[in-house]
Amino acid sequence: MKQYKYNTLILIFVALFLAVSCDDSREHPVPYVHVRFEFNVIHYNLSAPGSSHQFSADEAGGYRGIVVFRVSMDEFRAFDRACPCDPHNCKVSIDPDNSWYATDPCCGSTFLLLDGTVVEGTAQFPLKEYRAVFSPSTNRLRISN
Repeated sequence: MKQYKYNTLILIFVALFLAVSCDDSREHPVPYVHVRFEFNVIHYNLSAPGSSHQFSADEAGGYRGIVVFRVSMDEFRAFDRACPCDPHNCKVSIDPDNSWYATDPCCGSTFLLLDGTVVEGTAQFPLKEYRAVFSPSTNRLRISN
C-alpha cells in the first residue's frame, strides 16, 4: 500500500511539473506597444542578405527600439530591442563582429536574428517579433504589429 501511495505522489508531481514547464500560455515579457514604421532599406544599408540595422525607439518605435535583419532578397525579420530578461532596463544591440546576432550586456544573452531565438545566456523567451512586409518594387519595408 505504501508503494502505491508513493508511486501516485510521484506521478502527480511529474504531471504538475510537466504542466508548468510546458505552459505556452505565458505572455511575452516585453510590453505591447503599437508599431507602424516604414522606410527605404537602401538608406540603411540593408541591401544584402545577412545585413542588419538597429533603430532607437524614437526613430522607429517598439518598446526599446527595433532591430531589422535581412534574411533573403525578399524576406526581413524585425524584433524589439528590449531584452526579454529585463525589458524595462536592458536592450539588445547588433553584435559588431557578426550581424546575424544581437546581444544583451545586462544578462549576457545572445539572440539569432534569423528567428529571434536564444542561442546563449539566461533569457527564457526569444526576442519579440514584429511583422515585416517588404515591397521589392519600392525597396520599402513596413514594420507593424
